[in-house]
Amino acid sequence: MQLIRPESHISGAEASRPEQLRASHPTFAEFMRRARAAGTLVVQPRMGVADPALMRAGLLTVKHAGPSTAGTITLDSFTRVGDHAAARHALDTGADLNGYPLVVHGPTVTAALLEGVRDARFPVQVRHGSAVPQAIIAAAAAAGLDATEGGPVSYCLPYGRTPLATSVRNWTEACELLADVPDSHLETFGGCMLGQLCPPSLLVALSVLECLFFAQHGIRSVSLSYAQQTDPRQDLEAVAALRRLAGELLTGLDWHIVIYTYMGVFPRTPDGALALLEESARLAVRSGASRLIVKTVAEAHRIPTFAENVQALRAASAAADRARLVVPYTDPGESEVYLEARALIHAVLDLAADHRDDLGHALSTAFRRGLLDVPFCLHPDNAGRARSRLDDDGRLHWSDVGAMPIRPRPGRSSTTAQSAQNTQTAHDSPPPPLRSSDLLTSLTYVERRYDTATPAPLEPSPNPAIPRSTAMPALSDTPPTSVRAHLSDPATRNTLLIQNSIVAATREHLGALGFTEMLPPIIGPVTDPGGRGSKQVDVDFYGHPYKLMTSAILYKQASLLAFDKIFCIAPNVRLEPLETCTTSRHLAEFHQIDVEIAGATREQAMAVAESIVVGAIRRVLAERDAELAALGRDTAPFAEVLEWPFDHVSHADAVADLRTLGLEQSADAEIEWRNEEILSGKAGRPFFVTDYPKGSRGFYDRESRTEPGRLRNFDLIAPEGYGELASGSEREYEYARIVTRIRESGENPAKYGWYLDMAREGIQGSAGFGIGLERLTRYIAGLTSVWQASAYPKVPGVVSA
Repeated sequence: MQLIRPESHISGAEASRPEQLRASHPTFAEFMRRARAAGTLVVQPRMGVADPALMRAGLLTVKHAGPSTAGTITLDSFTRVGDHAAARHALDTGADLNGYPLVVHGPTVTAALLEGVRDARFPVQVRHGSAVPQAIIAAAAAAGLDATEGGPVSYCLPYGRTPLATSVRNWTEACELLADVPDSHLETFGGCMLGQLCPPSLLVALSVLECLFFAQHGIRSVSLSYAQQTDPRQDLEAVAALRRLAGELLTGLDWHIVIYTYMGVFPRTPDGALALLEESARLAVRSGASRLIVKTVAEAHRIPTFAENVQALRAASAAADRARLVVPYTDPGESEVYLEARALIHAVLDLAADHRDDLGHALSTAFRRGLLDVPFCLHPDNAGRARSRLDDDGRLHWSDVGAMPIRPRPGRSSTTAQSAQNTQTAHDSPPPPLRSSDLLTSLTYVERRYDTATPAPLEPSPNPAIPRSTAMPALSDTPPTSVRAHLSDPATRNTLLIQNSIVAATREHLGALGFTEMLPPIIGPVTDPGGRGSKQVDVDFYGHPYKLMTSAILYKQASLLAFDKIFCIAPNVRLEPLETCTTSRHLAEFHQIDVEIAGATREQAMAVAESIVVGAIRRVLAERDAELAALGRDTAPFAEVLEWPFDHVSHADAVADLRTLGLEQSADAEIEWRNEEILSGKAGRPFFVTDYPKGSRGFYDRESRTEPGRLRNFDLIAPEGYGELASGSEREYEYARIVTRIRESGENPAKYGWYLDMAREGIQGSAGFGIGLERLTRYIAGLTSVWQASAYPKVPGVVSA
């Protein structure tokens, strides 16, 4: 039976702009082929917002969540049903949309959104849920996107009342459009359907059948989906059956398996949701799947935030890493799931053979005759006679198969071929009719199981001080326990060579500007009071309470008594809050390029900070191109950084921008980490945020004399989602004002005795800043996490050498 169309040729239109957009980026299919060859599990969220800038920021947030992530652009409901006028009206009136209106935004906007986001390490897929996908496929292809998902059955029966025959025609056209995109990829949603209470054999059958349909219409790269169900052992059996059947029937195709974290009623508690997510990661690893689409702890309550998606991705990656220590699952052979799925598939293939091998016609006929029948599905083209049930162990079985060519099996099933054959010949007494209360109990089975269970953790937390719910960054985001492993890693060596060039460029540049390098103190009677929950480290200095330096700010001002322009590369220790262990940009021990300039204004200090960053990038590009390439750093975004001056935005304007995006942000406080990351993700080059409100920063940041309540300070934010690089300000230098500011901050001026004595005698006005050396290294090298820029990383809460 000739079901798979030969390779299609690229149309003339395809050789224009969309081809150019794709030319510099490996395809989604190529990315997955590399991941599959390396044995890497790719984790991916469901995520879509209407605003292109915010969508870009979300993708960048996911991109920097770990080294094995894929991006998602999930579309809105209007676009899914083809009501593009309604989507346009929503955009024009500022109404909320529950996804990205790809067709209305058009290819130019979407291509700009993807610029600098998609690269060799980060592909992007469109997810939509449409039975009329032609416009979606065309818009995605025009924007340079080459991967999506769906199917004529799986994006019809669960989502609306579009006739199945119409959906088949629509998806035939869509597949042929997508087939003209080089190395395009299409994922079937057939392994999910309604999300729950569908026995695995039908999910497996539909997943294989839709991939055969894709192949018949020219698609050469496909993924077969399977949604986690109610019993982990049955899920392993099902994925093994899916793999076996794909190997038998999808010959000549590039294919992989993708697991969906449970798509039914989700646990409401954070611990329950996390446990279910981790179970899906174990399923993916043990079954040999190549990709996992995650759910978050917010699933039962609302649409998740970007931060919650990142938390889920890291939790899934960490669980996957731990699961690799477990013996892989052994294919049981001709299991019950396999035999049932094979019977369903071949019933449809037989129909196709009777109608010129037309799988689309065969699928429509199979549903019309009840040979395929989704339990509890209300679509008019679904027979609706099949029913399922849960046994005492949580396994899903058929209680009524209707006209499907299989037999129901009451009681606990066996995975042996013999017991599966028995189901074909022995009809046991049917179970009692399903009541509404029984259905509700079944629908909430997984929620109740995970919310009420208190299982012992499968592995200890890396640090007992961190609750299990937060001790979950992926291993790639957690420092290795072995110093030898970290320092001998070629990636570490490449990173430290880049850092060496940054330090050398900085020293040369500041020396040329007349700065004197000083060696900073490590301990002292007082240090920067800090902020955002960080704590200081006490030291017993011969019976006197000293502090490890959290910042050299006070000592930099003192150093101007010797020189007018000074800098140092200062070590700092701050015990950051435990929740910062998953931000990818916090260390408890780090280094700062600290600069102070006598008589300078904020603007002069900002100009020096900008020149340091630009100079460091130029030096690294000139000296370390091999190291950047080895780390996979895309250097194209640096062109804009080097060509144009950095932008400036006030704190008030940044707050307004965030609120326009629908995000909460106080006008009287520091910009929250998540919001800062979003602003960073929107930017094409570094930018300064100025004029923070009084009370949001330390007493040493000078208050404006013309705008009381506003500070003469700044942060320097990197683009691409990397976040804050530097913080600085003009300094308070008049004794009376310093004392007043200290008291306003709630501190006792007496603790700053030596500093106030110096100020009473007179110090110069100045401006200065500190650039985080590890953060600057992370940005320039394109690292996933800031700890990778440290030879001996100290991540908050993680005990290490």
